[in-house]
Amino acid sequence: MAVKFAGGWTRRKQLMAGLGIGFIAVAVAAGQPAYRSARAAAPNEAAPAQDIDIMTEVFRNGEGGFVVTEIAYALGRDAKDSASCPNGMTGGVRALIEAYAKTAPGQRRPEEDDRLYERRLTAAVNTAPNGQNICMHPEAAAPDPNWRMVAGATTVADGIDLDGQDTARGRKPAGGTCGHDDFRGMHGERGVDNQWYRVIGCTTGFQSTGLANSFQTEMYTGSWGILVTLRGVDDLRNDPDVAVGIHASADPIQLSSARAALPYATYAVDRDKRYRANTRGRIANGVLTIVPVDVRFHNYVNSMHDDRILRDARLRLTFTRDGGMEGYLSGYSPIEAMYDLHFGARHSTNAKGELAPERLRLLTSIGRAGALGHTCNGAYHAMLEAADGHPDPATGRCTSISTQFRIRLAPAFVVDAATQSVNAPLTLR
Repeated sequence: MAVKFAGGWTRRKQLMAGLGIGFIAVAVAAGQPAYRSARAAAPNEAAPAQDIDIMTEVFRNGEGGFVVTEIAYALGRDAKDSASCPNGMTGGVRALIEAYAKTAPGQRRPEEDDRLYERRLTAAVNTAPNGQNICMHPEAAAPDPNWRMVAGATTVADGIDLDGQDTARGRKPAGGTCGHDDFRGMHGERGVDNQWYRVIGCTTGFQSTGLANSFQTEMYTGSWGILVTLRGVDDLRNDPDVAVGIHASADPIQLSSARAALPYATYAVDRDKRYRANTRGRIANGVLTIVPVDVRFHNYVNSMHDDRILRDARLRLTFTRDGGMEGYLSGYSPIEAMYDLHFGARHSTNAKGELAPERLRLLTSIGRAGALGHTCNGAYHAMLEAADGHPDPATGRCTSISTQFRIRLAPAFVVDAATQSVNAPLTLR
């Protein structure tokens, strides 16, 4: 089998020279929320960053790579620390339960203990008028009147400009987008597109430090990973043409004894072409940007698999002193896929690629709503309202929502070869 490599050379040269293995890096979240999440998984931090000669340490013949060791949504300041939620916070399913308990049908029955009573109330508020479960069929219920979205003229958000203009409702939107109000950036930048933050920024569990923004924990358990490769790099300050690969990793992230992500570990690219993306990029004044490209990564929760999809994804990264990179991975998340990922597990699959058991999908969806403080119909209709990307040709309504991630990347060896976990056969039984 022909094996292709990407990456650096000097460090570990003695160990790797005989194998002919090149170098790649693992994509890591670089925002403060990401650091907090990573430190929860790896409390003992790695050695401080050191200045190195990146072109000799990380790249060989213009090829290098990187792997995700931290990743988190780039949002805005939490509601408690800003004026981003002038209308208050989303009430969530708990508010619906408390309201229903005050109605005649919601009164406790003589035969009900606390557990049975709570179960009946939860089922009632999660059932649409047609009898369908709302998390599995959010379109069957009306928008949640208690859903709150980020507002305020002075509200700022983290991220980058995705559509090339400072958009505002009432003005003509950029091609391929729908009207929306852009944010001012954290450092005064104009035109930041971050409608995902607008939708979830007033929901308790989706704050920057909330449970929903700690998904990188699953990465640290070995469930998934992201790899970035660079080829044709001649100059780290200014290079007009660089080949860029953004891929799912087929291997779990490698950790030290202190459970910190190891640099210079070896990873294989996922063999499934759906999880591989290649594009062109450029480096200008030390900043790497790329031609937008669709990307797809794995996501696992409760032994169920969903795809994390970004359409027209962009990178904006700078090189760090220790040979890694940090910055943004941004793009547009399809509404239906984003809903399945965070709210209603309608299409989640098991290890065999089959639809996961209905009871598991249902209980996971209802459990999310209770733990994170949202309602499924509220989230679904709010995303439809805020959608700003990829209009449907038939209806003109946008079908995706601008989404921003903060990432940091560490150097690592990456190979394009078949690989399999020793536990893989067990999952297929």
